[in-house]
Amino acid sequence: MHRFKTVAPLMVYLPPDEVTELKKCAKAHGKSVSQIVREGVRSRLAGAENPYVKGFDDGLNAAMEIALKTKGAQMMFPSGKSFGELVRDEIDKFKLDKQMPEATDERQPD
Repeated sequence: MHRFKTVAPLMVYLPPDEVTELKKCAKAHGKSVSQIVREGVRSRLAGAENPYVKGFDDGLNAAMEIALKTKGAQMMFPSGKSFGELVRDEIDKFKLDKQMPEATDERQPD
């Protein structure tokens, strides 16, 4: 006989700061950490049909349009792309994996 009939155990590794935030979120909403995680998984699996995800993506699409149409964003870089195009490309990458790009320090040492 299975111990779990309606759920299956799953181990997830998170950075300590995310665990702390997850616990705070669960407590603030009066839910267990497992419930919060299940809600997040369901939201992600629902994809474009989830109103939150659709709204988020619509906001990113609007930001990309603004970045491309803003006069100051028309400045061209040696790569041949405008600042607006570079921003749009980064937003597109973000939309694919929903992760912020790693910060890099491109300044030259003194």
